[in-house]
Amino acid sequence: MIAPEALVLAVFALATVACLLSGYPVAFGLGGAGVLVVGGLVLAAQVGLTIDGSDGWPLIEARDWRDLSPLADDTYQLMSPSGQTLLAIPLFVLMGALLHRSAVAERLLEGMQALTRALPGGLGVAVVLVGGVLAASTGVVGASVAALAVIAFPALRKQGYGPRLSAGIVTASGTLGQVIPPSIILILLAEQVGSQFQAAQITQGVFAPMAVTSGDLFRAALIPGLLVMVGFALWAMVAGRGVRQRATEDEFDPAEGLSLPDALGGMLPPLGLIVLVLGSIISGLTDTTSAASFGAMGALVLASRSRLLLLIALGLTVAVLLWRVSGSVPVLQPLAIALFAALLITIGASSVRAFRTGVLPAALNDALRLTGIIFAIIIGAGLFALSFKALGGDTALRTALMALTTASGATDPAEAARFALLVLLISIFLLGFVLEFIEIIVVVLPLTLPVVFAVPPEVLDPVWAGVLIALTLQTSFLTPPFGVALFYFRGAAKRDVSTLQLYAGVAPFIAVQVAVIALVWWLPGLI
Repeated sequence: MIAPEALVLAVFALATVACLLSGYPVAFGLGGAGVLVVGGLVLAAQVGLTIDGSDGWPLIEARDWRDLSPLADDTYQLMSPSGQTLLAIPLFVLMGALLHRSAVAERLLEGMQALTRALPGGLGVAVVLVGGVLAASTGVVGASVAALAVIAFPALRKQGYGPRLSAGIVTASGTLGQVIPPSIILILLAEQVGSQFQAAQITQGVFAPMAVTSGDLFRAALIPGLLVMVGFALWAMVAGRGVRQRATEDEFDPAEGLSLPDALGGMLPPLGLIVLVLGSIISGLTDTTSAASFGAMGALVLASRSRLLLLIALGLTVAVLLWRVSGSVPVLQPLAIALFAALLITIGASSVRAFRTGVLPAALNDALRLTGIIFAIIIGAGLFALSFKALGGDTALRTALMALTTASGATDPAEAARFALLVLLISIFLLGFVLEFIEIIVVVLPLTLPVVFAVPPEVLDPVWAGVLIALTLQTSFLTPPFGVALFYFRGAAKRDVSTLQLYAGVAPFIAVQVAVIALVWWLPGLI
């Protein structure tokens, strides 16, 4: 006989699918499914139609669920501990929007193209490298894919690249923003991995567990992210052999007569910003949120398109950082304050200049829209997860995962934990075909990570597990039919590529991602 809670969970799943297919935004579909099912059970309990579980206790008691306020309170508690970490998201989004709107990406592509012209398939390699630089600059897939689709896709087509290969290179390069730090995936993932790992360790009696921060994942994901970028570049080089001979000779190429100083001039500003942002995080000089604010201000100076303001800001920043690194010598404190004030004035002047040119208003509009979408999905997914837990879904899912691990025959705790992690990675890969990464992080991971982390850290490194999850989540941006990068590209490229051509173009890049995941699995030292 089917347990009552199983029937309720089945209704919950059907309600979720119906909400997602209704045409409503994902955030409202996820949150709405949870509120509708729990609200229906509350209403039934109020009129005396209590549904008892297999243990004899009601699933929802009217005296405990007089209204839906517990969901609102729990959602607030879900968001409040993450406030400092989540604050980095709108800052990195603003950073990416400023770089996109100020044409930094366009100048970067021209410089990269000039440097890689001698390579076979050099333009494709240049697009991948630009995608990697934009990834390390912004961490936002939407900004990277949109910028590359507008700038790089026409250039690839003019050079003789077919629509399938061009679409694959552009779309895959745009997704590098979710595995090369700084990355929104890594920020959200660090919060989940850290909290779930600490909760699992406390359950085992370890009351001073190690902390897993976004800085830890940034450092650990650097080499695997570079491996993905190198794999993409190698495939672009192999697939682009001979394309140059098919290019039309009468097309104007803006990078054709670009000198080396001009090429470096377009590349050095964003590269310098990357070094400063990532260097401050990896060295421990600042936390992720502080580095994100620093990056947003740096992008604002770049968006001013003034070399004088850029040089002044760079000099003042180096001076302040040197004072900080030197131990903040008290004698030099008045000078440091004066330099910092001058830096703020320079940023203010850059803001005025960027506002007058229209770059700042457009970037703020993009950043507010994308940030609102991200946080709405986080809140909606939180409502979904809390409703799922209230109905006992987390217990059922954990029991199923443990039963699957037991059925595998793994008796050693380390083997059982690694098998549970492997099942989780496969599940994330499959869910990536139909769900976005935020829903997977906020909904799936809290329900499954307690089983994975039910062992000491020396048995299964949580940072290694986090990097593997991040790499697997990256595939969800490319896997059809609901890969979000595919939608971004289709929106920017209009009707230039058919859907089947787009799917075929990204397939080899998905294979590259899976190969890197396997490499990191077998060689944990890469992190």
